[in-house]
Amino acid sequence: MNLRFLAISDTHLGEDTSLLTFPQGRQHLWRTLREVFGEKKEKPEDEYNGKFIIQELILIGDIPDTALSSRSQTITHTNAFIQTLGSVANVEKCIYIPGNHDHTLWTQYRRRKKGKKPFITDSEGDLIVKDSKAQNRPASDHLLSIFCGHPYGSSWRNILADKKNLNKNFNFAIANPLYATVYSGRTYIFTHGTHFKSIVTMRKVVKQVIRYLGLDRLFVKFKVESREDVRKAKNLESLERIVTPFVDSIWNSSKNNPTSIADTLWNLFTMISAKFEERRVIPKKTLLFSYSDLRLGNGEKYKNRIKNLTGDTNKSIELFKEHFLDVMLKHLSNEKGDLLKNNLTFVYGDTHNGGCGVMQKKFKHQEIKIRIYNCGGWVVRSRNHHPACHIFAVDTNGKEYLLDISYTIEEVLGERLIKIAARDAENRTTIIANVLSSILDHIHIPNWLNKIVDKINNIYNSSNN
Repeated sequence: MNLRFLAISDTHLGEDTSLLTFPQGRQHLWRTLREVFGEKKEKPEDEYNGKFIIQELILIGDIPDTALSSRSQTITHTNAFIQTLGSVANVEKCIYIPGNHDHTLWTQYRRRKKGKKPFITDSEGDLIVKDSKAQNRPASDHLLSIFCGHPYGSSWRNILADKKNLNKNFNFAIANPLYATVYSGRTYIFTHGTHFKSIVTMRKVVKQVIRYLGLDRLFVKFKVESREDVRKAKNLESLERIVTPFVDSIWNSSKNNPTSIADTLWNLFTMISAKFEERRVIPKKTLLFSYSDLRLGNGEKYKNRIKNLTGDTNKSIELFKEHFLDVMLKHLSNEKGDLLKNNLTFVYGDTHNGGCGVMQKKFKHQEIKIRIYNCGGWVVRSRNHHPACHIFAVDTNGKEYLLDISYTIEEVLGERLIKIAARDAENRTTIIANVLSSILDHIHIPNWLNKIVDKINNIYNSSNN
């Protein structure tokens, strides 16, 4: 099977809690893709017949984790990720969309290209490798070192569609904040979700409460930039300008730290909320869902495996509708190539939750039907948590798929990969609790808030016993 698109997000390469940081995790992913999408030989016992073709590989942000990993780690693991991909697929074009954990890569690229002036790419992105030759080399050096290896292009040699002629076929582009294209009469839009994250879109009143409690000192200690209200953004350019300083200061890549402030709080409250939320069913085997399977949703497989994103309780979709949807549609209507169709497919990451849904939106007298997919993530939170390891794919006939990959049987030296990654996650949570406790000791906090912190510590301690 040849694929028109294959999209993956939130791999967090370089992080010990990511399944894809481990060689066994990467091999399992690409082996699964070959089994699902590769062509079999005539005899059932034979291996899969060569590689399948990915016309466009879409990397939807947080691919290398530059916020929590060193540069050497991100280069090493991202190159290994690409090399393993080369054993199962030929890629004709790769689109990279930065997320919040790797947004500083975009900032460095932007500054080298246009100084400090903020800008976004058009919907097709900036082509920085054309026919396997670097374009705009000074601006893209850092990106090329991470994604293309040393010397330039080495990690892509195995996945070029024409091995005999290494100067043809492969293109690499960066797109921010979204990539959009039309296929089979449908517009496909890919973005990470940074611009409608809850921490990015939080109301000013929340910041005022934080300031009243004295917790703003916590932000100052970590040199977190303030920002304007995202509701003032009238287009994608202004939204990017508002969001960038805040995102880059929280998920900065200037240190090899145990965790950033946002991830400190996120991990801590994730650990607490996990006590009360419904657990995701641990998949016993990998399953491939087509859009018709997901839309009908009558089977138990669907109900247990793929989260429905259409409910009002889904926070990310509510924020998407409130802060991003209108400026996105306006942007598409102004772009060349008639991108604004009545039928859209919107694919994003960030939440790590995975899932799919359908929604409608009226825009300029058009009734637009939008299919929504979330690609989940590959980071393990605890030994009882199996991440939503989703892959979004579209074949050359325009059929859409969501692949839910199981890691329950993958082992390293007799120990399950999930358990190894979970041990690193739990060790980090201990560090987080200690760091947060140390910081709070230096901040004046009302007594009632101290009691809440004590309760949190008790919950955490009981979860480890």
